[in-house]
Amino acid sequence: MYLPKSKQKKGAKPEGILIDPSTGLKFNGKFIQDFLGNFFKGDKITSNSKPLSLIPFSNIDDAQKYGTNFVSSKITPPEDSYIKGTFSRFFCKDSRSNKVIEMTRDRYLQEKKDKKLYRRVIKIEWYVTGNPEDEIINGYLYPGTKSKNQDVIDQAEKILPGIGEQILKDPLQFVRK
Repeated sequence: MYLPKSKQKKGAKPEGILIDPSTGLKFNGKFIQDFLGNFFKGDKITSNSKPLSLIPFSNIDDAQKYGTNFVSSKITPPEDSYIKGTFSRFFCKDSRSNKVIEMTRDRYLQEKKDKKLYRRVIKIEWYVTGNPEDEIINGYLYPGTKSKNQDVIDQAEKILPGIGEQILKDPLQFVRK
């Protein structure tokens, strides 16, 4: 994609925080803006330019004002997890704002490594296959995925209070029968 230099702005000041969508983290590198207001990585726009997301200052919560990008990543289970029956999910809570977010594995490892005193992280195993409802077979109760995931939510709530109301509202999220 060719864009004339007159339609590009180098070093433009964004009215917010630039986010790298591939990592979900704040972007601090070189960027360029096109005439439509879109931001891209690098110092020129090409067909391979990677787009950046802009979070306007008006949409920034307290955690972001402290210089971090504290927004949830959109996570979906990979197809092979439906063969395995579970997949790992990663969460973090910022005690300054009491906000809980879901994040990628890489970001979880980075948060864990950073050891910020105001952040707590947790990894859970989320059930994605099986009968959603409990069953009684030969007089024994076999919990369904709904019960199993509700138990996971209850255990996670002990470590990250608020995770149930903010993120893990549906114990059948991603479940296939």
